Amino acid sequence: MAAATVTGRRQNNVSGNRREVFATSVAFAANADTWATGLSQVDVIALTPTTNSSYGFTVSGGTITLVSGGAVTFRGKVQGY
Repeated sequence: MAAATVTGRRQNNVSGNRREVFATSVAFAANADTWATGLSQVDVIALTPTTNSSYGFTVSGGTITLVSGGAVTFRGKVQGY
């Protein structure tokens, strides 16, 4: 289990009482890699894969853990508080 690599522009936005964290690339190198988003609680995961692989996520507070058979890269945002 390692940390995901977040590259490109990362910006925060406030939408109502929720925060959005945008990333142009979130690269998970292997199954069980994690992304600590900086949010207290993740409510919405809106990540689009840029690689062809099956995947899923588990969430604990503000940390997202990848469940997959291998490396997957995404772009998009997460929303929470």
